[in-house]
Amino acid sequence: MRRPLAEREGFVLMAVIFSIAIMSLVVVVAFTTSDDERRSARASRESTLALYAADAGLGATLGNWPTAATAALTPGDSVDLGWITIPNGGKYRPIIHRVDSGGVQHYSIMVHGQRANSYGGQATLVSMVAGASRFKSAVTAHGPITMSGSSAGIVDAYDSDAAPYSALSGATATIVSNGSISLSNSFTVRGDVTSASTTSNTSGVTGTVKSFAQPFTASPIIPCPTTGYTPGVPITSTKMRYSALTGVLELDSYAGNLTLSGSNKYYFSRVIIYGGSSITIDGGGQPVDVVVNDILGFGPGGIINPTEKPTRLSFSSCGSPATPQKWYVAGGTFAHYSVYAPNHAIDVSGGGAAATNNIYGALVGASILIPSATRLHYDAALTRVPGNTMTVVPGTWAQLPR
Repeated sequence: MRRPLAEREGFVLMAVIFSIAIMSLVVVVAFTTSDDERRSARASRESTLALYAADAGLGATLGNWPTAATAALTPGDSVDLGWITIPNGGKYRPIIHRVDSGGVQHYSIMVHGQRANSYGGQATLVSMVAGASRFKSAVTAHGPITMSGSSAGIVDAYDSDAAPYSALSGATATIVSNGSISLSNSFTVRGDVTSASTTSNTSGVTGTVKSFAQPFTASPIIPCPTTGYTPGVPITSTKMRYSALTGVLELDSYAGNLTLSGSNKYYFSRVIIYGGSSITIDGGGQPVDVVVNDILGFGPGGIINPTEKPTRLSFSSCGSPATPQKWYVAGGTFAHYSVYAPNHAIDVSGGGAAATNNIYGALVGASILIPSATRLHYDAALTRVPGNTMTVVPGTWAQLPR
């Protein structure tokens, strides 16, 4: 039996209304889904751009290490460098934590990246850098190393943080060069010898000998201080001269002893000490760095380090003169020091009794000449002295979840 027309029309109307409602719901869902997808894509894009900002900040911090901001940090301290805006409108905020327990520095770097718009995409990266020791070896040269003569010279090692020097310490020293290494047959090296070129007369080497090894990265040249030369030196004799204008400190033969104390940093253009004269450098128990931009020269007994710890006295070259002068250094009873002069040839003066030819410390030079009368005792404690050069610790880059 057929339904009345009105009833059939009612059913049709209801079906049409239901279809329209379903279609409207589909349209709303489609618009909502599309909007969600747009928001998701926008969030993903903003998060990626924030990551780019954080990565740019990490690269900028590593490439232009904030030496001034980190120099005063002690283990456990941190410094916040604040928000820094980059050209695309994003910004980053580096926070540096010192995480070592003393000695060579280790820093953890956390960089927050953020987009500038209202969506506020954010990302955080971390990495770690460590100070690179200047003195990983007893003798390091960018050119040739020559040890010549017929005396029974020696290169060995000890650790002044553990005990004073002893020939029975058993510690080993290394000699490395990006040039050739030529030793005297009478020279003993208690350790390894590695050259990027040739090696010769290595019968006195107790460790391994490597020729034509992979060259090491050039040691960085330290920029000269911008504060001017040391303002004053306590001259006590007419045979001693110093000018704060030129930075030249000179002691004539048998001028006596000059004591430098009360400061942990000195800057000269030249330091020249002739025979029979000496300089005592006392930092009151703290490390002292003597920076020289031209010539350093002293004979046996010319330098006295009363602490008898090589980690407490260093001589460093600075700047890049067109014609770097040769440096002359020597040993002595209190010759406990390190020399870092990667763009200067170093000549270790010989002569005198065995005691006056002892050097306790390490040498870095453009080239190094050591007479076989020299007895160089490398101090392994120098590897723990904080350096100015930072290197990224491999495998420490990571993105933190937010």
